[in-house]
Amino acid sequence: TLLAQALGHIPYLQWVVMETTKTNLVSEFLESTNLHVTHLDSGGELLLSERGVNKCNVLRNIALDHIAEKHSNSSGAVIFANLDRFYSSELFEKIRKTEKVGIFPTVFAKEQFTCKPLQFSEKVPTYPVNLGSVVFSNSALFNSGRRFPARVSDTEGISYLIEGVVSSADDITVISCDEQFVWFTKIF
Repeated sequence: TLLAQALGHIPYLQWVVMETTKTNLVSEFLESTNLHVTHLDSGGELLLSERGVNKCNVLRNIALDHIAEKHSNSSGAVIFANLDRFYSSELFEKIRKTEKVGIFPTVFAKEQFTCKPLQFSEKVPTYPVNLGSVVFSNSALFNSGRRFPARVSDTEGISYLIEGVVSSADDITVISCDEQFVWFTKIF
């Protein structure tokens, strides 16, 4: 509900929601939001049943393939919003200007960075940024052709996507180090 409220203030939004199997509860909720939503499921993706597979990365790739097919030529931004994050509506206005990759801190997340100059708190992977702290330019992401590797963590997967879009950390836009736009909240 919090995410839907934050998204409700954004013009020209395409919200893609993924589930392994569509549920009536989620479908009914999405219909009640009055947002432009695409509700997808895994379509029986066989990779989901394999050992060692990050199911979330597989689902993210299905969503990316859908966006690439329907919206890859449009301007805009791609952000991987999570249920356990609270997003300020101000963030969505700021991310519109992202040229390649933008990052912003997620309060209470372990993967963090410092600014001026941009430095990461962990050395591995190359860009150890919290998944919910990254935005991609639509065109930069889809021109890279990258997708999440199925057998890596969320942080390793987002680092892989960033590596495909930028040549160095200098190409990453720091959207904010001083303002707080995203908070991690324990829901499970």
